[in-house]
Amino acid sequence: MTQAPQTRCFKEALARVQLLFMETRGVELSAADAALMAGLDRQVCRVLLRSLIETGFLEQRPGGMFVRSSSASH
Repeated sequence: MTQAPQTRCFKEALARVQLLFMETRGVELSAADAALMAGLDRQVCRVLLRSLIETGFLEQRPGGMFVRSSSASH
């Protein structure tokens, strides 16, 4: 997978998605829920979620839910 360009818009959207998982400890979100809560297009949100997995911030559970990685700094 190629890395998405780190534009200001991308960074701002990435921070919004990341904040969803930081605000509530143990939260599990589907890609659709994360997109809705962050006010983003689903396809864009999927790219952001993948990016957060690649950096080790998120993990994807077998059922498809996204959760904050246990190794992510608190």
